Amino acid sequence: MASSEQPSLDTARHIRYWQRCFRSVLPHHYVSNDSIRLTLGFFIISALDLLSSSSSYSEPPSDPLKASLITPDDRTRMRAWVLSLQHPQGGFCGSPHHVLPDRYRFKTDLWAKTESARDPANANLAATYFALLLLGILAEDDGSKAFEGVHRYKTLTWLKTLQREDGSFGELIDENGYVGGGRDMRYCYLAATIRWALGGEAEAGGDFDVDALVAHIRRGQTFDGCISESSTHESHAGYAYCAVAALSLLDLANPNAATEPDRYLHAGIPSIPSLVHFLAARQFDYLSPSSDDENAEDEEYHALPDLSTLVLSDDPQIAGFNGRLNKVADSCYTWWVSGTLAILGESSVVDGAPARKFIIEKTQHIIGGFAKHPGGPPDVYHAYLGLAALATIAGAEGGKEEGLGKFDPRLCLGVEAAGRLAKAREALLYPEEESEESEDEEFAEYTAKLNENLKRILGDTMERKERFHAQCVARGLDPAVEMHKHKWNWFHPFDLDETAFKDEV
Repeated sequence: MASSEQPSLDTARHIRYWQRCFRSVLPHHYVSNDSIRLTLGFFIISALDLLSSSSSYSEPPSDPLKASLITPDDRTRMRAWVLSLQHPQGGFCGSPHHVLPDRYRFKTDLWAKTESARDPANANLAATYFALLLLGILAEDDGSKAFEGVHRYKTLTWLKTLQREDGSFGELIDENGYVGGGRDMRYCYLAATIRWALGGEAEAGGDFDVDALVAHIRRGQTFDGCISESSTHESHAGYAYCAVAALSLLDLANPNAATEPDRYLHAGIPSIPSLVHFLAARQFDYLSPSSDDENAEDEEYHALPDLSTLVLSDDPQIAGFNGRLNKVADSCYTWWVSGTLAILGESSVVDGAPARKFIIEKTQHIIGGFAKHPGGPPDVYHAYLGLAALATIAGAEGGKEEGLGKFDPRLCLGVEAAGRLAKAREALLYPEEESEESEDEEFAEYTAKLNENLKRILGDTMERKERFHAQCVARGLDPAVEMHKHKWNWFHPFDLDETAFKDEV
């Protein structure tokens, strides 16, 4: 896309930046983000994939896996790491530090022969979203085996419990069984993506209430046309993307899509033209601070233009985006706005060339990556969304950013990875004949694990009972009377050796 007037993306610099993030320890500033390590992993791995996917080359490589910056060993190792973060009762944890030993992760009801989570808050919606996308990126071949090892039914059942009566989604189930987290559009998007990836619409009785979700999103459009958590909250371009992408994914999973195109998109956004108008208004000229201005350091880049020289016909040279009214330009909002408009098919309402110059000339860092604001340091969040913005802007103009792969705005990753996710979803919905002949692997694994736990618990209980019986006989006591006296319970036994005879010397 670069021309003589447009700067080129220094892909080599960005590759080095992302490889440092992947191969070495992240700076100490990320310590507080340990709970979202899976999220950081997604940005890093997806960036490397976007910078080395088949469509990133001028001529597609004969062996895409060999040409990728993610080696086969990396794929195997990272895939095992992602699956290790899966919660046994559904969903994924955001960090290895949230993965507890099994004895603390679930409890067994011997009477009902069921399991439930002891630590329900450790699995969360965002981690599950990033885990599934990572498995798609890391998949080999066509991606049909990407979700092998994922507890599909448990995850969809868990996902359903995160929806509230008003249609909104929370982030997790807390220790008291309540849905925790806000009601904003981020969770709507995460839930819609998980549902699409795992084919939730095909689960009879296991799907969440789609119409209630759409109604919740619909209530979020505000007077200015954009989307908020509700009609009385402040609107936000990031929420707009999440709402539009969520509705688009619901449409993508709609079995009647051929006769009902964009059904949920039109049902969930009362006024699409108003939303487009708001998003178009988020782009504005970037004005560098004047070096002669004594207050330039304090004002950053809020320099006021000389209105006497203003000509409305002038084209912007460099233009950034903000997410809300009266906010400064932020690199990530170039993505949130351009991604939303790309899904809506309205990319032409903003000017891509000056937006691209803002990303490359003002936020690209000398060590690679992109900063939030001009002059700032890079971080993996803005560095990834900067790449996403460049790929989306180029794609909207019918081309592609040199050195970057083509991009899927709905899933916020490269088109090749999106294709592998689609194949993985297809494999879940339409399994091969040989897999249909055998017992459901997930249910078999669950049953075997449950039986193993039952044997272990019952065996331990019988051992305690026999030991207690022998000690009662030795003391001339009636074991049955003593068990009743101490309220011993077969299903939740305590150590009677200590309880019954603790007063003996």
